[in-house]
Amino acid sequence: MAARLFGGYGLPYGNSDVMPFVKQYYSGGPYSVRAFRIRALGPGTYRDDENIHSNYYDRTGNIRLEGNIEYRFPIWSFLKGAVFTDVGNIWNSKGNEEYDHKDKFTKNFINELGMGAGVGLRVDVQGFVIRFDFATPFHDPAQDKEERYNIRWKETVFNFGIGYPF
Repeated sequence: MAARLFGGYGLPYGNSDVMPFVKQYYSGGPYSVRAFRIRALGPGTYRDDENIHSNYYDRTGNIRLEGNIEYRFPIWSFLKGAVFTDVGNIWNSKGNEEYDHKDKFTKNFINELGMGAGVGLRVDVQGFVIRFDFATPFHDPAQDKEERYNIRWKETVFNFGIGYPF
């Protein structure tokens, strides 16, 4: 059994109003909430209905909360299996008009966590790990409130990772 919690808050300094782009947080992908494509989760409950690809690089924030729990088991020699659940999202400390202020961190953040579950295979050779994970979301904060808790089998994501167990 393995678990990980991560929380981060980035604060711009000096004469900056925002953090540098490369220092901002994003969520989704092989080292994050694996049921969502990289940078496809958040910020907050924001969703672009017109063009889902238009804001791919802008899906960043200065607050990130994340948790993963994974049960690993041996299959054969250096091949291992895993069953996991991931939760997390990103937010901004100040709401952005471009996101209709749906990106702002509020006391309602628990309801804005993206959640997913999946299975995976691990090739583990003396601490060097190659991961193949399949995960599907079961809570998408970008959906309307009545549609958020819904297992979306057609949105299953394949992730490939090297070097880290999560």
